[in-house]
Amino acid sequence: MKRLLALTRKEFLQLRRDTISVRMMVMVPIMQTMIFGYAINYDVKHLKTVVYDECLSFDSRELVAKMTASDYFEVVGNVRSLAEVRQTLDAGHASVALVIDREYGKARHRGTPARALLIVNASDTTTASQAMSIAGGISNQLSVQTLAKKAGWKEKAPPIDLRVRPWYNPDMRTATFIIPGLIAIILTFTLIQYTAMAIVRERERGTLEQLQVTPVTRLEIILGKIFPFVLIGIFQLTLIVLLMRFLFHVPIAGSVVQLYLAGLIFIAAVLGLGMLLSTIAKTQMQAMQLSFLFLLPFVFLSGYVFPIDGMPLFFQLITYAIPARYFIAIIRGIVLRGASLAQLWEPLAALTGFTVLIVALAVTRFKKTND
Repeated sequence: MKRLLALTRKEFLQLRRDTISVRMMVMVPIMQTMIFGYAINYDVKHLKTVVYDECLSFDSRELVAKMTASDYFEVVGNVRSLAEVRQTLDAGHASVALVIDREYGKARHRGTPARALLIVNASDTTTASQAMSIAGGISNQLSVQTLAKKAGWKEKAPPIDLRVRPWYNPDMRTATFIIPGLIAIILTFTLIQYTAMAIVRERERGTLEQLQVTPVTRLEIILGKIFPFVLIGIFQLTLIVLLMRFLFHVPIAGSVVQLYLAGLIFIAAVLGLGMLLSTIAKTQMQAMQLSFLFLLPFVFLSGYVFPIDGMPLFFQLITYAIPARYFIAIIRGIVLRGASLAQLWEPLAALTGFTVLIVALAVTRFKKTND
């Protein structure tokens, strides 16, 4: 125990001398949380829209009013031809164009299909999907109102009243979905990179040779290097949780204690992976490059941004080897749904197994030599 504490103290002294790294450990989580939290937003509203109204009737104006009242469409101008529609969309002055047929009003009163065309800039698929979905909903609402009126339906509610109740994120806020998963990404981004360079730095400075003649074991050296970063990881976890709760107003529905227990297991897994990479790399540059090689799969194949069920089968199988997949499932379950670790035992067991395996590999590969 004394040797382990001495190694841990040595690591803290090295970190204290590296003031830039210490500042980065504090500033990077804050900056990344704010950038991701504010910049990533799937709640697309106020889409710039131009209107080409050939009908110029009460009915066509009602359609435009329904769309602008939804807050998803913002009419920025009216055009007088399809050529102007194309020119406006090509120039990027608008993302949506509504073209209302000349016979729209008459057709609606005759009881025949009243035609309108919504042109969407689909180069941005997220925006285009939301625009088409909202426009389709408005069209269906007007159609139901027209049919109910012709059928003599006198009730205010439609014949079938299907009500939707979104649970766990009733306001459908992007930040509520993004920020909990961001904890896994930020811990991975910072801790792997720092720990991957730990043993490599010892080798380049020659201090590894000094450790070779000491009675410390491989496990003690590994744990002595990991323990300070465990404390740093807990500090970063606390920092992100505070920002999530008080800056982005994401409530924690479950147990904070269980959140930290799961976070501690994930921190150990990430640090073990960083230490394993440091035993493979020969230089600090190689260690940094290897750490970046692992960061992209952690972001894109962990379910943080893209749902795993929508990936091809080959990539779905790869996700089982990414610990962030399990931690994101756990933390979203605790924060958003109020689930307990007993209910989340499957991802918890997988994350624990990965942690044990990766730390064991790091200890096995470690050599107290310069080779």
